[in-house]
Amino acid sequence: MNKWKRMVLAIVSLIVLMSTVGCWNYIEIEDMSIVAGVAIDKGASDGKLLVTAEIVDTKEGSKSSQAGFKMLSLTGETMFDIVRGMISITGKKLFWSHSKAIILSEEIAREGVINIIDWYNRDTETRSDVYIFVSKEKTAQEIINLSSLTESIMAYALAQQMRFENSVSTAPVVEIWDFIDKLEASGEYAIAPLIYIHETNKIKNARVSGAAIFSMDKMIGTISGEETKYMLFANNQIKGGVLAVNDKNGKPAFSLEILSNRTKVKPVWVEGKLQMQINTLTHTGLDEVKVPEEFTNRDSKKVIEKRAGEELQKAILSVIHRVQKDYHADIFGFGELLHEQMPQTWKKIEKDWGKEFSEVEVVVNSEVIIDSSAQTSRSIKIHQKGD
Repeated sequence: MNKWKRMVLAIVSLIVLMSTVGCWNYIEIEDMSIVAGVAIDKGASDGKLLVTAEIVDTKEGSKSSQAGFKMLSLTGETMFDIVRGMISITGKKLFWSHSKAIILSEEIAREGVINIIDWYNRDTETRSDVYIFVSKEKTAQEIINLSSLTESIMAYALAQQMRFENSVSTAPVVEIWDFIDKLEASGEYAIAPLIYIHETNKIKNARVSGAAIFSMDKMIGTISGEETKYMLFANNQIKGGVLAVNDKNGKPAFSLEILSNRTKVKPVWVEGKLQMQINTLTHTGLDEVKVPEEFTNRDSKKVIEKRAGEELQKAILSVIHRVQKDYHADIFGFGELLHEQMPQTWKKIEKDWGKEFSEVEVVVNSEVIIDSSAQTSRSIKIHQKGD
């Protein structure tokens, strides 16, 4: 049975089970629409909110090997108005407790998301673990409409994708509760993964890479997928992925699989100036060798580890310096650490933390350890004719 159909059947079964135990707000399954996810844009003609809801079609899904779904789009001044309008159109109550994704257009994100997020947070039936995204395409609707091409429920496919994103680490995994916490916290800046349409052999799929940065509730810029990986290193949130290591000439030579990482960040005073000291310890496996060398001896292994540590250190510093210079946005949690470890200092600089963050000195020390080298420690050598 198709995995999407199994998911739909599981949801329906749960709802039916809940209804049979005598809930006071019992609703027949035929009287509700299960919302899997929503895309939020601005209407091209009137500038109002345009919401596209991906709704699970339980009747259609039960008749075929694919999970059924349908799209419903409506414009309005507020989220409340739009949701009520959708109920009028469908004649059914919208069931939000199984929603998995909210996709925002860049236009919406840059103008401010507080009203959208506030509505979602106040609704008693919405979930706090729904994933949030910002579309790199012109609209968010383009992403969620991929359902018609992939024949799968896009919101559930995205949720599945985010569960495995830690093994790639080129985008942050952000649930709406965490996004809201960052918006509300003093000195912190929210981020959200960027999502776009990737096409290979005329087949289109949704991909996530990079992050949108928010100041208050407005998107102010982005960082790339590669920069996001090193941001995750600084935040002690890296779970997997690959470290590419160059040879002495700057050409790609080795690929190290990230097995584990531990990052410690400590605020200190050095000669009267505030300094953030970042220490990373990364355990890896030698996954790919692109040069004709052997690495059975300890010395050559140490050379790779040293080079990997130096390159990681530079990459982490590079993304921190870029965010300091371009956005003045503390997406690394430095302010939170100051609040916890230097409360008196934090009280003095909290109001001007954006400026202070952009000027704070950062020192990074990265150590990379190669624990394993897969099944062999040498690359394949081609025998040249005449040798």
